[in-house]
Amino acid sequence: MTRIRRRSASFTLIELLVVIAIIAILIGLLLPAVQKVRAAAARSTCQNNVKQISLAVHNFQSTYGKVPPVEGGLSTGGTNPYTGNTTNPSPAGGNGTIFFYLLPYIEQNAIYQQANGDSMNVGAQVVKTYLCPSDPSVVNANNYGGCGVMQGENIQRGGFASSCYAANVMVFEPRGPKSVEVSMPDGTANTVIFAERFKNCSPDGPHGGGCTLPAWAWNTIRNGGDCWSSPTFGAQNDGIGQMNCAGAQFNYGGVGFQAGPQAQACNWYVTQSGHTSAMVVGLGDGSCRTVSQGMSVNTWTWACTPNDGNTLGNDW
Repeated sequence: MTRIRRRSASFTLIELLVVIAIIAILIGLLLPAVQKVRAAAARSTCQNNVKQISLAVHNFQSTYGKVPPVEGGLSTGGTNPYTGNTTNPSPAGGNGTIFFYLLPYIEQNAIYQQANGDSMNVGAQVVKTYLCPSDPSVVNANNYGGCGVMQGENIQRGGFASSCYAANVMVFEPRGPKSVEVSMPDGTANTVIFAERFKNCSPDGPHGGGCTLPAWAWNTIRNGGDCWSSPTFGAQNDGIGQMNCAGAQFNYGGVGFQAGPQAQACNWYVTQSGHTSAMVVGLGDGSCRTVSQGMSVNTWTWACTPNDGNTLGNDW
């Protein structure tokens, strides 16, 4: 009588290894696609943030007839405690940064009211619209300090919430705000008013070199010349020292801006973006666009300078 031998339902070791190998290959093929989707979603969120902020400037203009000052704006006028210059009152009253004055126009009026006229009073409040999900340095968004965060040192320095965006000092005149048209004579569609900036740019670590720690509520004019903490750029490019301090510039050492730099290669003298090969910017007409890292330094500088009369290059 012939016996029929039945094969066991379990996998052999070789079959199991083959299945594992196939799964690993599929994951390897799928992972880059997932990463691309995540990067695209993060960039879309960042673009939406910049769009909201840029449009908020126009809503502020509709209310007060002027754009908000980049910083300062003492409600009764007076003397800039750092530069000694006479300051003009902000159209909205109070004392703060441009991101403070724009709060009511990005659906954050509760924080604006809570501040009681001074952005420093609500500096620890994290505002999601002011954070870019592509910024790799955003660790502890409510921690202003921490040049050593990327090196694992969680240094507390005041508890100010971060900003991944910077306002153009030459557009938003800190000595007295102007209208949209007057502040950008080269044309609103050709002027960068907001750029991206890493929350924490400290390639040399906390004990050497330097670092930037921009906080949306940090008021340099009130607190002294710490432009590295200021949510601004271009303070040294105006030629007259409006804020009398160092900070991120339109260009430095032949670099206009950085796109997707590694943390250790971050250049705190310019603005930087977490997106690969591109920077998300807000323009004076309220629009948002993505500019290529291949743009020339001249074109970038001319786009950031609102009154130089230069025609932007073909790479704009």
